[in-house]
Amino acid sequence: MHYSAHAALSPWEGRNAQDAAVLAYNNIAALRQQLLPTHRVHGIFEGTDWVPNIIPDNSKMIFYVRAPTRSEVKATILRVIPCFEAASIATGCTVKISRLPGPFDLRQNSVLGGEIANIVTAKYGAIDYEWGIKSASTDFGNVAYALPSLHPGFAIPTVEGGGNHTSGFEQSAATIEAHYACLDVTKALAAAGIRVLIDDEFLAKVKKEYDEDTEIQNFIAGK
Repeated sequence: MHYSAHAALSPWEGRNAQDAAVLAYNNIAALRQQLLPTHRVHGIFEGTDWVPNIIPDNSKMIFYVRAPTRSEVKATILRVIPCFEAASIATGCTVKISRLPGPFDLRQNSVLGGEIANIVTAKYGAIDYEWGIKSASTDFGNVAYALPSLHPGFAIPTVEGGGNHTSGFEQSAATIEAHYACLDVTKALAAAGIRVLIDDEFLAKVKKEYDEDTEIQNFIAGK
């Protein structure tokens, strides 16, 4: 944010916050070439009361930084912030960066996952160990850092082009077939939960994996 001015009469009196946003956006676009394929940086910029004949004195950028783990997100953020700072220096504008807390990555407990897989394959069908929710953004990731957890995903029949976050998926989710698929997973989760409660040896294996997860233990240690 900085000074407005008439874009034709005296543009030299202004400091163009829109230019700063454009430069920051392009800086991030250039940075992506050096980011890992598993990392994502994406966002928008906007302004208040922008008109073509006035140099904008404000702009607002909202960006997400994603990566497979919490520590990778932290490292990537440190590379993204200079993109905004450099843009402010180049345009003579000031910049205020606010970092909002985001969801942690999912730390799927493989012992719980193996139990769910055994139940599903024995009673309900096949398991896909790779495709699913493992890379999704969800606050359940924060739960996974607090205690041993599992967040499985499951498929429902959909129309062509009706993947997640589409209107077609919304309609498919209301079908009886989707309801039955949800019930199958719910019953498998309940069965795994019961085993956690009644099988001390199984519970010890679940806890052991949690305790040996370096990413989780670094977080607990404040790293």
